[in-house]
Amino acid sequence: MQRHLHDISPLSTSYEMGLKRVLLSANESGCSITQIAVLELKAGERSAQHIHPDLQDAFFILDGEIDITIDGQVHHCQKEDFIFVEHLKAYELHAITDVRMLAMGCVIEAQRTKLYPILFEPNLRPMVWGGKRLTRWKQLPEQDNIGESWEVSTLDMLPSVIANGTWAGYPLSEVIAKMPEAILGKAVAKKYHNQMPLLVKFIDTKADLSVQVHPNDAMALREHNGSGKTEMWYVVDADPDAYIYAGFKEELTPEEYARRVADGTIMDALAKHEIRTGDVFYIPAGRVHAIGKGVILVEVQQSSDLTYRIYDYGRLGLDGKPRALHTELAAQALDYRVYKEYKNSYKDDIDAANPCLDTEHFSVRVVSLTQAIHRNMVGYDSFVISTCTQGSCKIRIRSTRDEVELREGFSCLIPAAIADYDIIPITPTAKLLESYINNSSQHTFRRMISQFLHISGF
Repeated sequence: MQRHLHDISPLSTSYEMGLKRVLLSANESGCSITQIAVLELKAGERSAQHIHPDLQDAFFILDGEIDITIDGQVHHCQKEDFIFVEHLKAYELHAITDVRMLAMGCVIEAQRTKLYPILFEPNLRPMVWGGKRLTRWKQLPEQDNIGESWEVSTLDMLPSVIANGTWAGYPLSEVIAKMPEAILGKAVAKKYHNQMPLLVKFIDTKADLSVQVHPNDAMALREHNGSGKTEMWYVVDADPDAYIYAGFKEELTPEEYARRVADGTIMDALAKHEIRTGDVFYIPAGRVHAIGKGVILVEVQQSSDLTYRIYDYGRLGLDGKPRALHTELAAQALDYRVYKEYKNSYKDDIDAANPCLDTEHFSVRVVSLTQAIHRNMVGYDSFVISTCTQGSCKIRIRSTRDEVELREGFSCLIPAAIADYDIIPITPTAKLLESYINNSSQHTFRRMISQFLHISGF
């Protein structure tokens, strides 16, 4: 085979800048080479960060000067320089002058099927206040008293099991243990000791939930040797008269709290909020709260199931026995202060990922779609949990071209090492929540995802 460069038609590149002329494609090579191409970049063009879980890239500079940043280290390259980028290294290109360079990619076969968007088997939890709407909405066999769907969980009491790809049938926690940095992100794996720090649920309320509060990290560690529970709610659907309680409307002392619990007037001290689809409430540890009947919502929370029940309307559990109250522990956990606002406001622009909530424990974006959008989340050094609340879409990974269909009522975990993807609506409109750990302030343009342990298989 012989070709002349200028006889080859130029194509757009995956870097969203410049052009390439492919000298040899993967189909033609018959081996692990993905392609050999000549890239042509204009002075000043800069790519977004790239990362490949199963590819190694190499560049040979034919003409011009370019800065190639690999894991935060800038390499200034000029004519006849060669540079090699290992798999799972974050890199970006910045053309200093007009540049022509030879680009070569090679697949690491042992890694090829290891990282992809992960879907999960249904994971339902019966609750005394649950109903039938979750199973109907998810198009599952109808069940009553289903209060929660644990979308992404590594807690032993209700762990997520992977539904697709190489890892189908494996518990999520087992897969994370094999490759914690590649899935969670290097910073997340380090901070949370290789454990998934979030739990994402759908909640359906046929009846009111108990009045409750969650401990913070310090109290959870002291009392239970566990982690605290800060959470947020995104309302997916609500009956016309639906409401939630969040926070106090009048400031109490611990003594006044104890008196109101004893005489049954604690509800009178709670701030009540009428709700509608799209409303967001942040529930930090220590904030009293309860969800009223007639609501479906997404709950994003720390990976913990510690709850102190304060008031439960005197009802019995599914086992026919009174449900336990934890009023004394709750008294230690409660934040008795009154706040000016309990509902979170945010923009809901179309075809955009709208910042909704940024906390020390998690960040959440609301994504509203009528057309495809690109999400490059590599700079956050975190997994992304995409939860579809309306319509359906495809999530397509740019580096591997792997894609999954995500329909409303389900969630997808995108590993940190491949968190550069497109969201493509299948229905005329679609809406998702993206939940992740925001490490960008600490890790942008620094070491991203590197020095991963190479795992060849289970």
